[in-house]
Amino acid sequence: MADKMDVRSLFEDDLHNGLVCKEDFSEYLIGYVINRNHVELDRISQLVIQCQSSLLFENMKNSTDEAGFLVHQWSLEKLKDILSSPQSTLICIVDTAENRLAGYLLLTSIEYFHKDTDSQHGELILDKNSITDQQWIQWTSSPAIHYIKQIGVNKNYHRRGIATHLINLAKLQSSQGLCTLVIVAPYCNAASANCFRKNQFQPIADWNQKISEGFVPFTATLFLWPSVMSHNVG
Repeated sequence: MADKMDVRSLFEDDLHNGLVCKEDFSEYLIGYVINRNHVELDRISQLVIQCQSSLLFENMKNSTDEAGFLVHQWSLEKLKDILSSPQSTLICIVDTAENRLAGYLLLTSIEYFHKDTDSQHGELILDKNSITDQQWIQWTSSPAIHYIKQIGVNKNYHRRGIATHLINLAKLQSSQGLCTLVIVAPYCNAASANCFRKNQFQPIADWNQKISEGFVPFTATLFLWPSVMSHNVG
């Protein structure tokens, strides 16, 4: 699809309603933040699904590098449903030279984190040396905190700073705080974990998923930004 359309124009066709933010990172890399009101949301969502499908773990099992991977494939309808929330935004990096989506990040309300860590499906174990129960309750009860539900970087752009650009745009949208989950067992998503650490996210808990559709039970590390010690939820 990308070779049949001007990807940059796709995002900039709606400068007034659905384009929340635009930032130039280099001569050819541009970041966009869009919401549910964007007139080209359907076609942009299709680009995200295409990128996502290439990053599924099942397609990367034989990879020799520590590239970040994804577990679940969303349907287009699922992605659009998440983006229908007024608290959800889609952050994208476009390579204008190659006319290609270089990466994306789905930012949602903290409520989506609560859904993903429902006690019926697993157990969240806090690192009591990093955060207290009271701090955790206070932190997750704040509507100002947002959840990075998924981040994906086109395989052609690994180790080129795309994920950091995406995370920095997410920080601008949610300056009070962010959280995300990264799978560490039985398959370790080392690239993603290292990326969040590099961007000042603090590991504070493990989520042990016991029930998972289409995938074996897994453990994910919960990362917070900023660190609990430097963050005071108002």
